[in-house]
Amino acid sequence: MAQQGYTFKAKGSWYLRYRDNFLIDGVLVRKQKCIRLTEVSDRFKNESDLADLIAEKLAKVREAAKCPRSSESFTDYVENTWLPYVERNMKPSTFAGYRSYFERYIKPHVKNRAVRDFTVSIVAKLLKDVANTHTMNTATIGKVRSILSGIFSFAISEGTYPARSAEDNPASKAMIPEAATKPKPTKAATRGELKAILAILHSDGHLFERAAIALIAYTGVRPGECRGLRWEEWDRVGDQIAVVRSVWHAKVGTPKTEQSVRFIAVVPELRTILRALWEAQGCPSGGYILGRSGGRPSNLDNMVDRVIVPALSRCVVCKQAEAAKHEGHEFQRDESVPKWISWYSVRRFHGTVVRQECGSSETGSKALGNSKAVFDRHDDKPTEVPSDVRKAVNGATRGLIQ
Repeated sequence: MAQQGYTFKAKGSWYLRYRDNFLIDGVLVRKQKCIRLTEVSDRFKNESDLADLIAEKLAKVREAAKCPRSSESFTDYVENTWLPYVERNMKPSTFAGYRSYFERYIKPHVKNRAVRDFTVSIVAKLLKDVANTHTMNTATIGKVRSILSGIFSFAISEGTYPARSAEDNPASKAMIPEAATKPKPTKAATRGELKAILAILHSDGHLFERAAIALIAYTGVRPGECRGLRWEEWDRVGDQIAVVRSVWHAKVGTPKTEQSVRFIAVVPELRTILRALWEAQGCPSGGYILGRSGGRPSNLDNMVDRVIVPALSRCVVCKQAEAAKHEGHEFQRDESVPKWISWYSVRRFHGTVVRQECGSSETGSKALGNSKAVFDRHDDKPTEVPSDVRKAVNGATRGLIQ
Protein backbone atom coordinates (compact mmCIF):
# COMPACT_ATOMS: atom_id res chain seq x y z
CA MET A 1 0.00 0.00 0.00
CA ALA A 2 1.32 3.41 -0.95
CA GLN A 3 2.32 5.51 2.03
CA GLN A 4 0.02 8.40 3.00
CA GLY A 5 2.47 10.37 5.11
CA TYR A 6 1.79 12.10 8.42
CA THR A 7 0.96 15.83 8.61
CA PHE A 8 1.24 18.07 11.64
CA LYS A 9 1.25 21.76 12.50
CA ALA A 10 4.12 23.53 14.24
CA LYS A 11 5.22 27.15 14.62
CA GLY A 12 2.68 28.47 12.13
CA SER A 13 3.46 25.98 9.35
CA TRP A 14 2.23 22.60 8.08
CA TYR A 15 4.77 19.77 7.86
CA LEU A 16 4.74 16.35 6.19
CA ARG A 17 6.61 13.36 7.57
CA TYR A 18 7.17 10.37 5.28
CA ARG A 19 9.72 7.65 4.47
CA ASP A 20 12.15 7.87 1.59
CA ASN A 21 15.26 6.19 0.18
CA PHE A 22 18.74 7.64 0.74
CA LEU A 23 22.04 6.55 -0.77
CA ILE A 24 24.58 6.41 2.06
CA ASP A 25 28.11 5.18 1.29
CA GLY A 26 26.79 3.40 -1.78
CA VAL A 27 24.03 1.60 0.15
CA LEU A 28 20.33 2.41 -0.30
CA VAL A 29 18.83 3.12 3.14
CA ARG A 30 15.16 3.86 3.91
CA LYS A 31 14.77 6.67 6.44
CA GLN A 32 12.16 9.06 7.72
CA LYS A 33 12.11 12.57 6.31
CA CYS A 34 10.21 15.70 7.34
CA ILE A 35 9.53 18.69 5.08
CA ARG A 36 7.65 21.97 5.40
CA LEU A 37 4.59 22.05 3.14
CA THR A 38 3.26 25.58 3.59
CA GLU A 39 2.39 28.16 6.23
CA VAL A 40 -0.91 28.03 8.08
CA SER A 41 -3.35 30.49 6.45
CA ASP A 42 -7.01 30.89 5.51
CA ARG A 43 -6.27 28.83 2.39
CA PHE A 44 -4.54 26.07 4.39
CA LYS A 45 -6.40 26.26 7.69
CA ASN A 46 -7.25 22.59 8.19
CA GLU A 47 -5.41 19.35 7.48
CA SER A 48 -7.98 18.49 4.78
CA ASP A 49 -6.89 21.59 2.82
CA LEU A 50 -3.46 20.01 2.28
CA ALA A 51 -4.63 17.05 0.17
CA ASP A 52 -3.35 18.39 -3.16
CA LEU A 53 0.03 19.43 -1.73
CA ILE A 54 0.51 16.05 -0.06
CA ALA A 55 -0.52 14.13 -3.19
CA GLU A 56 1.89 16.13 -5.34
CA LYS A 57 4.80 15.59 -2.96
CA LEU A 58 4.21 11.86 -2.47
CA ALA A 59 3.78 11.37 -6.21
CA LYS A 60 7.30 12.76 -6.65
CA VAL A 61 8.54 10.42 -3.93
CA ARG A 62 7.05 7.43 -5.77
CA GLU A 63 8.58 8.59 -9.06
CA ALA A 64 11.97 8.99 -7.39
CA ALA A 65 11.71 5.46 -5.97
CA LYS A 66 11.82 4.18 -9.56
CA CYS A 67 15.27 5.83 -9.93
CA PRO A 68 17.35 4.48 -7.01
CA ARG A 69 20.37 6.65 -7.84
CA SER A 70 18.24 9.81 -7.67
CA SER A 71 18.84 9.78 -3.91
CA GLU A 72 22.58 10.18 -4.52
CA SER A 73 24.17 13.47 -3.49
CA PHE A 74 24.09 15.89 -6.44
CA THR A 75 27.71 16.86 -5.83
CA ASP A 76 28.85 13.22 -5.72
CA TYR A 77 26.89 12.43 -8.87
CA VAL A 78 28.46 15.30 -10.80
CA GLU A 79 32.00 14.62 -9.60
CA ASN A 80 31.91 10.81 -9.85
CA THR A 81 29.64 10.24 -12.85
CA TRP A 82 28.91 13.28 -15.00
CA LEU A 83 32.33 14.95 -15.10
CA PRO A 84 34.12 11.66 -15.93
CA TYR A 85 31.61 11.20 -18.77
CA VAL A 86 32.43 14.70 -20.07
CA GLU A 87 36.16 14.00 -19.79
CA ARG A 88 35.79 10.81 -21.85
CA ASN A 89 33.59 12.27 -24.58
CA MET A 90 34.41 15.96 -24.99
CA LYS A 91 37.42 18.17 -25.71
CA PRO A 92 39.90 18.72 -22.87
CA SER A 93 39.14 22.46 -22.97
CA THR A 94 35.39 21.75 -22.67
CA PHE A 95 35.94 19.42 -19.73
CA ALA A 96 38.18 21.96 -17.99
CA GLY A 97 35.60 24.71 -18.50
CA TYR A 98 32.71 22.62 -17.19
CA ARG A 99 34.71 21.48 -14.15
CA SER A 100 35.78 25.06 -13.40
CA TYR A 101 32.20 26.37 -13.62
CA PHE A 102 30.91 23.59 -11.39
CA GLU A 103 33.61 24.08 -8.75
CA ARG A 104 33.34 27.88 -8.69
CA TYR A 105 29.68 28.64 -9.26
CA ILE A 106 27.48 25.57 -8.72
CA LYS A 107 29.00 23.42 -5.99
CA PRO A 108 29.05 26.13 -3.26
CA HIS A 109 25.28 26.65 -3.63
CA VAL A 110 24.09 23.04 -3.95
CA LYS A 111 24.23 22.40 -0.17
CA ASN A 112 23.39 18.77 0.67
CA ARG A 113 20.69 18.21 -1.93
CA ALA A 114 20.18 14.90 -3.70
CA VAL A 115 19.73 14.68 -7.47
CA ARG A 116 15.97 14.14 -7.09
CA ASP A 117 15.52 17.27 -4.93
CA PHE A 118 15.97 19.73 -7.80
CA THR A 119 12.97 21.57 -9.23
CA VAL A 120 12.68 24.59 -11.50
CA SER A 121 12.33 26.88 -8.49
CA ILE A 122 15.38 25.38 -6.75
CA VAL A 123 17.51 25.81 -9.87
CA ALA A 124 16.24 29.39 -10.25
CA LYS A 125 17.13 30.07 -6.59
CA LEU A 126 20.59 28.59 -7.15
CA LEU A 127 21.15 30.85 -10.19
CA LYS A 128 20.02 33.87 -8.19
CA ASP A 129 22.44 32.99 -5.38
CA VAL A 130 25.27 32.63 -7.89
CA ALA A 131 24.47 36.00 -9.50
CA ASN A 132 24.32 37.69 -6.08
CA THR A 133 27.64 36.16 -5.01
CA HIS A 134 29.60 36.98 -8.17
CA THR A 135 29.55 39.93 -10.54
CA MET A 136 28.23 38.14 -13.62
CA ASN A 137 26.66 39.00 -16.95
CA THR A 138 23.73 37.19 -18.50
CA ALA A 139 25.98 35.20 -20.83
CA THR A 140 27.99 33.75 -17.93
CA ILE A 141 24.96 32.92 -15.79
CA GLY A 142 23.38 31.45 -18.93
CA LYS A 143 26.43 29.18 -19.23
CA VAL A 144 25.90 28.05 -15.62
CA ARG A 145 22.28 27.23 -16.42
CA SER A 146 23.34 25.43 -19.60
CA ILE A 147 25.77 23.25 -17.64
CA LEU A 148 23.06 22.42 -15.10
CA SER A 149 20.72 21.57 -17.96
CA GLY A 150 23.38 19.26 -19.42
CA ILE A 151 23.80 17.52 -16.07
CA PHE A 152 20.07 16.85 -15.75
CA SER A 153 19.70 15.83 -19.41
CA PHE A 154 22.39 13.23 -18.80
CA ALA A 155 20.75 12.14 -15.52
CA ILE A 156 17.36 11.80 -17.22
CA SER A 157 18.79 9.71 -20.04
CA GLU A 158 20.60 7.48 -17.53
CA GLY A 159 17.46 7.02 -15.42
CA THR A 160 18.98 8.85 -12.47
CA TYR A 161 16.63 11.84 -12.37
CA PRO A 162 12.88 11.07 -12.13
CA ALA A 163 11.35 12.60 -15.25
CA ARG A 164 8.83 11.53 -17.87
CA SER A 165 10.63 13.36 -20.70
CA ALA A 166 13.27 15.96 -21.49
CA GLU A 167 10.59 18.59 -20.85
CA ASP A 168 10.95 17.83 -17.12
CA ASN A 169 14.56 19.07 -17.05
CA PRO A 170 14.46 21.49 -14.06
CA ALA A 171 17.21 23.76 -15.45
CA SER A 172 15.82 24.38 -18.93
CA LYS A 173 12.90 26.48 -17.68
CA ALA A 174 14.66 28.35 -14.87
CA MET A 175 14.80 32.12 -15.44
CA ILE A 176 18.02 34.13 -15.68
CA PRO A 177 18.08 36.32 -12.53
CA GLU A 178 17.78 40.09 -12.78
CA ALA A 179 21.01 40.49 -10.81
CA ALA A 180 23.00 39.46 -13.89
CA THR A 181 24.31 42.31 -16.02
CA LYS A 182 24.32 42.56 -19.80
CA PRO A 183 27.48 41.15 -21.42
CA LYS A 184 29.95 43.56 -22.94
CA PRO A 185 29.96 43.50 -26.75
CA THR A 186 32.78 41.55 -28.34
CA LYS A 187 35.29 43.51 -30.38
CA ALA A 188 36.87 42.73 -33.70
CA ALA A 189 40.29 44.17 -34.46
CA THR A 190 40.25 46.75 -37.25
CA ARG A 191 42.29 46.71 -40.42
CA GLY A 192 44.22 49.78 -39.25
CA GLU A 193 45.05 48.21 -35.87
CA LEU A 194 46.34 44.99 -37.40
CA LYS A 195 48.31 46.81 -40.07
CA ALA A 196 50.08 48.88 -37.38
CA ILE A 197 50.74 45.86 -35.14
CA LEU A 198 52.20 43.76 -37.96
CA ALA A 199 54.41 46.67 -39.06
CA ILE A 200 55.80 47.22 -35.54
CA LEU A 201 56.57 43.53 -35.03
CA HIS A 202 58.25 43.40 -38.43
CA SER A 203 60.41 46.46 -37.72
CA ASP A 204 61.47 45.01 -34.34
CA GLY A 205 62.39 41.68 -35.93
CA HIS A 206 59.68 39.66 -34.19
CA LEU A 207 59.01 37.35 -37.14
CA PHE A 208 57.59 34.58 -34.96
CA GLU A 209 54.93 36.75 -33.29
CA ARG A 210 54.17 38.51 -36.56
CA ALA A 211 53.49 35.14 -38.22
CA ALA A 212 51.18 34.06 -35.37
CA ILE A 213 49.01 37.16 -35.70
CA ALA A 214 49.07 36.98 -39.49
CA LEU A 215 47.97 33.34 -39.52
CA ILE A 216 44.83 34.15 -37.53
CA ALA A 217 44.14 37.47 -39.29
CA TYR A 218 44.55 36.06 -42.81
CA THR A 219 42.93 32.66 -42.25
CA GLY A 220 40.55 32.99 -39.28
CA VAL A 221 41.83 29.87 -37.50
CA ARG A 222 41.21 29.57 -33.78
CA PRO A 223 44.25 30.09 -31.52
CA GLY A 224 44.40 26.35 -30.74
CA GLU A 225 44.21 25.51 -34.45
CA CYS A 226 46.92 28.05 -35.16
CA ARG A 227 49.21 26.33 -32.67
CA GLY A 228 48.57 23.00 -34.41
CA LEU A 229 49.56 24.06 -37.96
CA ARG A 230 52.65 22.30 -39.35
CA TRP A 231 55.08 23.14 -42.13
CA GLU A 232 54.60 19.82 -43.94
CA GLU A 233 50.86 20.52 -44.26
CA TRP A 234 51.45 23.76 -46.17
CA ASP A 235 50.58 22.96 -49.78
CA ARG A 236 52.62 25.61 -51.60
CA VAL A 237 51.30 24.62 -55.01
CA GLY A 238 47.68 24.89 -53.94
CA ASP A 239 48.37 27.85 -51.62
CA GLN A 240 46.59 26.23 -48.68
CA ILE A 241 47.21 24.66 -45.29
CA ALA A 242 45.24 21.75 -43.83
CA VAL A 243 43.63 22.33 -40.42
CA VAL A 244 43.55 18.87 -38.85
CA ARG A 245 44.43 19.43 -35.17
CA SER A 246 44.07 21.81 -32.27
CA VAL A 247 46.36 22.25 -29.29
CA TRP A 248 45.01 23.15 -25.85
CA HIS A 249 47.74 23.70 -23.26
CA ALA A 250 49.98 20.65 -23.85
CA LYS A 251 47.24 18.41 -25.26
CA VAL A 252 47.01 17.81 -29.00
CA GLY A 253 43.56 16.88 -30.32
CA THR A 254 41.16 17.40 -33.18
CA PRO A 255 39.57 20.78 -34.04
CA LYS A 256 36.45 21.90 -32.21
CA THR A 257 33.82 20.76 -34.74
CA GLU A 258 33.56 18.79 -37.97
CA GLN A 259 33.30 22.07 -39.91
CA SER A 260 36.62 23.10 -38.36
CA VAL A 261 38.54 20.38 -40.23
CA ARG A 262 39.21 22.31 -43.43
CA PHE A 263 41.74 23.92 -45.72
CA ILE A 264 42.69 27.58 -45.23
CA ALA A 265 43.88 29.81 -48.04
CA VAL A 266 47.44 31.17 -48.02
CA VAL A 267 47.14 34.52 -49.80
CA PRO A 268 50.28 36.19 -51.24
CA GLU A 269 50.81 38.52 -48.23
CA LEU A 270 50.59 35.63 -45.77
CA ARG A 271 52.86 33.55 -47.97
CA THR A 272 55.51 36.29 -47.74
CA ILE A 273 55.27 36.38 -43.94
CA LEU A 274 55.41 32.59 -43.60
CA ARG A 275 58.32 32.27 -45.99
CA ALA A 276 60.32 34.84 -43.97
CA LEU A 277 59.72 32.80 -40.80
CA TRP A 278 60.49 29.51 -42.56
CA GLU A 279 63.83 30.83 -43.81
CA ALA A 280 64.66 32.30 -40.39
CA GLN A 281 64.07 28.84 -38.87
CA GLY A 282 66.47 27.22 -41.32
CA CYS A 283 63.94 26.01 -43.91
CA PRO A 284 62.55 23.05 -41.90
CA SER A 285 60.86 20.21 -43.77
CA GLY A 286 58.35 19.63 -40.98
CA GLY A 287 57.29 20.51 -37.46
CA TYR A 288 54.96 23.06 -35.96
CA ILE A 289 54.99 26.42 -37.73
CA LEU A 290 54.83 28.07 -34.31
CA GLY A 291 57.07 25.49 -32.66
CA ARG A 292 59.39 26.13 -29.72
CA SER A 293 62.78 24.59 -29.20
CA GLY A 294 62.22 20.91 -28.67
CA GLY A 295 59.44 20.80 -31.24
CA ARG A 296 56.51 21.63 -28.98
CA PRO A 297 53.90 24.22 -30.05
CA SER A 298 54.28 27.70 -28.58
CA ASN A 299 52.02 29.17 -25.91
CA LEU A 300 50.25 32.13 -27.53
CA ASP A 301 49.38 33.77 -24.21
CA ASN A 302 53.04 33.78 -23.19
CA MET A 303 53.84 35.27 -26.59
CA VAL A 304 51.45 38.15 -25.87
CA ASP A 305 52.84 38.86 -22.39
CA ARG A 306 56.52 38.57 -23.28
CA VAL A 307 56.72 40.10 -26.74
CA ILE A 308 53.56 41.56 -28.29
CA VAL A 309 52.33 43.80 -25.46
CA PRO A 310 55.84 45.18 -24.68
CA ALA A 311 56.43 45.82 -28.40
CA LEU A 312 53.21 47.86 -28.66
CA SER A 313 54.08 49.99 -25.64
CA ARG A 314 56.02 52.71 -27.53
CA CYS A 315 57.30 56.05 -26.29
CA VAL A 316 55.61 59.08 -27.84
CA VAL A 317 58.91 61.03 -27.70
CA CYS A 318 61.53 58.60 -29.04
CA LYS A 319 59.24 55.95 -30.55
CA GLN A 320 61.20 53.22 -28.76
CA ALA A 321 59.70 50.35 -26.77
CA GLU A 322 59.11 50.90 -23.07
CA ALA A 323 61.94 48.53 -22.15
CA ALA A 324 64.51 50.64 -24.08
CA LYS A 325 66.57 53.44 -22.54
CA HIS A 326 64.84 56.81 -22.70
CA GLU A 327 67.69 59.29 -22.28
CA GLY A 328 66.68 62.85 -21.48
CA HIS A 329 62.97 62.13 -21.03
CA GLU A 330 60.53 59.92 -19.18
CA PHE A 331 58.60 57.22 -20.96
CA GLN A 332 55.17 58.31 -22.18
CA ARG A 333 53.09 55.79 -24.08
CA ASP A 334 52.21 56.70 -27.66
CA GLU A 335 48.42 56.33 -27.67
CA SER A 336 48.37 56.30 -31.47
CA VAL A 337 49.85 52.79 -31.31
CA PRO A 338 47.01 50.26 -30.91
CA LYS A 339 46.77 48.21 -27.72
CA TRP A 340 46.51 44.45 -27.86
CA ILE A 341 42.95 43.14 -27.43
CA SER A 342 42.89 39.37 -27.81
CA TRP A 343 43.57 36.55 -30.24
CA TYR A 344 39.84 36.18 -30.80
CA SER A 345 39.55 39.85 -31.78
CA VAL A 346 41.98 39.04 -34.60
CA ARG A 347 39.85 36.04 -35.58
CA ARG A 348 36.72 38.23 -35.56
CA PHE A 349 38.50 40.64 -37.91
CA HIS A 350 38.81 37.85 -40.43
CA GLY A 351 35.16 36.90 -40.18
CA THR A 352 34.08 40.53 -40.43
CA VAL A 353 36.10 41.41 -43.54
CA VAL A 354 35.18 38.16 -45.31
CA ARG A 355 31.50 38.82 -44.64
CA GLN A 356 31.94 42.42 -45.82
CA GLU A 357 33.71 41.38 -49.00
CA CYS A 358 31.44 38.56 -50.11
CA GLY A 359 28.15 39.69 -48.57
CA SER A 360 27.45 36.19 -47.28
CA SER A 361 27.47 35.03 -43.67
CA GLU A 362 27.52 31.45 -44.98
CA THR A 363 30.89 32.08 -46.63
CA GLY A 364 32.08 33.85 -43.49
CA SER A 365 31.13 30.87 -41.34
CA LYS A 366 33.04 28.51 -43.67
CA ALA A 367 36.10 30.75 -43.43
CA LEU A 368 36.04 30.47 -39.64
CA GLY A 369 35.03 26.81 -39.48
CA ASN A 370 31.80 27.72 -37.64
CA SER A 371 28.17 26.96 -38.21
CA LYS A 372 26.20 29.83 -39.76
CA ALA A 373 24.18 30.26 -36.56
CA VAL A 374 27.31 30.65 -34.43
CA PHE A 375 28.89 33.01 -36.97
CA ASP A 376 25.82 35.25 -37.07
CA ARG A 377 25.61 35.33 -33.28
CA HIS A 378 29.24 35.87 -32.33
CA ASP A 379 31.54 36.68 -35.23
CA ASP A 380 29.62 38.79 -37.76
CA LYS A 381 30.57 42.32 -36.64
CA PRO A 382 30.15 44.56 -39.71
CA THR A 383 31.71 48.02 -39.57
CA GLU A 384 29.92 49.28 -42.66
CA VAL A 385 26.99 48.35 -44.91
CA PRO A 386 27.58 44.81 -46.29
CA SER A 387 28.02 44.65 -50.05
CA ASP A 388 24.98 42.42 -50.59
CA VAL A 389 22.77 44.75 -48.53
CA ARG A 390 24.01 47.82 -50.39
CA LYS A 391 23.35 46.14 -53.75
CA ALA A 392 19.85 45.06 -52.69
CA VAL A 393 18.95 48.51 -51.34
CA ASN A 394 20.22 50.24 -54.48
CA GLY A 395 18.14 47.98 -56.69
CA ALA A 396 15.02 48.22 -54.55
CA THR A 397 14.98 52.01 -54.22
CA ARG A 398 16.24 53.06 -57.68
CA GLY A 399 13.84 55.41 -59.47
CA LEU A 400 12.19 57.07 -56.47
CA ILE A 401 13.21 60.48 -57.83
CA GLN A 402 13.51 61.59 -61.42
